[in-house]
Amino acid sequence: MLRRMLAWIAAALLLGAAAGVCEAQIYPTRPVHIIVGFPAGSTTDILARIYADKLTEYFNQRFTVDNISGDASNIAAATAARAEPDGYTLFLASNAQSANAAIMPEQPFAFPQAFAPIAMLARVPPVLVVNRELGVDTVAGLIALAKKRPGELRYGSSGVGTGPQLAAALLEAATGVRMTHVTYGGTHEAAADLIAGRISVLFAPLPTVTGIATDRRIVPLATTSARRSSVAPTLPTLAEAGVAGIDVSLWFGLMAPRGTPTEIQRELANAVTRAIDSRFFKENLTANGAEPVRASLEAFGSFLDLDVPHWAALVGRAGVTVEDLDRPAAVPSVTALPVDSGH
Repeated sequence: MLRRMLAWIAAALLLGAAAGVCEAQIYPTRPVHIIVGFPAGSTTDILARIYADKLTEYFNQRFTVDNISGDASNIAAATAARAEPDGYTLFLASNAQSANAAIMPEQPFAFPQAFAPIAMLARVPPVLVVNRELGVDTVAGLIALAKKRPGELRYGSSGVGTGPQLAAALLEAATGVRMTHVTYGGTHEAAADLIAGRISVLFAPLPTVTGIATDRRIVPLATTSARRSSVAPTLPTLAEAGVAGIDVSLWFGLMAPRGTPTEIQRELANAVTRAIDSRFFKENLTANGAEPVRASLEAFGSFLDLDVPHWAALVGRAGVTVEDLDRPAAVPSVTALPVDSGH
């Protein structure tokens, strides 16, 4: 009798262990949410949706994108950091988090410590673009005009402390020019104002510029990264255009709340790698102006350890502080041309 009872107990324990293994192996069993800190149509949003579609296909389970805009993506990051670490809430992080850590050190979470890395997704260079009516088609021409009319040229970006805005601030510091910054909720809104002539200069991620590249009312001048983009190889860098020492390149990566099981991290990382290895998927990314990045989970984690001090240095050079976030924003002009000041 005792022998039979022990056999039943052993069988029950084996069944329980098997059930636990099966449960871990069939992740995900319900929809997964990817939190994005910028509005629909932004570069972050576009990349999130491209990857969400591929992950949905790979796992045969829905991956949805939740846009939580505001506070330079800090609201979204804080929401993701507080989520249950079960693999069902992910965060599409970017260099914005590294820059925010330097500009706003008093945050309710620490980056990247509050998150578990999954995979790097893509790199994107910001691009300097002007309205054709401005009458310049080179970086040198823009600098000359900006020096002639200090403060009159209005440039747009998706906010203080973002990669494009830091690139603009570094350009101003390196050349001695002064332009007026107009902030937008997203770069697609800024691009619309550039085309309409309400701002004359735009610093925006390459995917935004790719979306308006066929419009003859704009002129892309240069990228702000150290090397030419493989997606737009004919576009020179700022260094090639005569402004050395500026290297601003945006990155995007998938993360989860700290404490998410390593098995789930690896499952997601493997799915991302398979997506990037797909030729058609790669073509979809590059068509949207993004360079796919193939990196292991560990490599992404090591990259993050170096990225935060890198952006802290850029923020310091650009002279951006938390007080800049509270300053009243300039408004777009009715024309792309600067007002004639009589000199």
